[in-house]
Amino acid sequence: MTDRQNTEKLFSVDNLKEVDIELLDPTLRWWMSEQGQVREEEVRGTKERMRVSLGDAHDDVYIVAREQAGGPPAGVMGFGSLDARFSPYRSSASAKAAGLLTAFISPDYRGQGLGRVLITEVFHKARTSGCTEVIWSSNPRYRKTAWRFYTAMAGDQFGTIDNFFFPGSLSPVWRKSL
Repeated sequence: MTDRQNTEKLFSVDNLKEVDIELLDPTLRWWMSEQGQVREEEVRGTKERMRVSLGDAHDDVYIVAREQAGGPPAGVMGFGSLDARFSPYRSSASAKAAGLLTAFISPDYRGQGLGRVLITEVFHKARTSGCTEVIWSSNPRYRKTAWRFYTAMAGDQFGTIDNFFFPGSLSPVWRKSL
């Protein structure tokens, strides 16, 4: 287990456990909604991908942060194999890139540095696993929340990807060298 500290709080960061998945349900449902409607299929798909990652032969890694060691998760992030649609955004053909899979913080913890703690740990774990960069995009519904955060953590977007989240979507792409 790794502890990261910002000026306001100390969060404990560790690997996702099965019990965390249902505890994260309210956070996932809060973020995966549009105009008051929860996108149930998206919530189920994210939870299933998290469950599959707990198996032995899987490349995805999810981490959670807790306000107290052993307490409920306050946020989750994950990384794994790069979606082939992001291959053109690698810094070079030989770069070993991971994709950022999930980044959700409980609304109760927004603005307290938890996102920075989690993404810093994701970058560290990806580097430790042999990756040289992390590449990702963000759903247009998070334009007013996540996009500014990602720019602060990785610099300006360096491209856009069409139709990644839904037909007609245009989303920024970020890349962080490790």
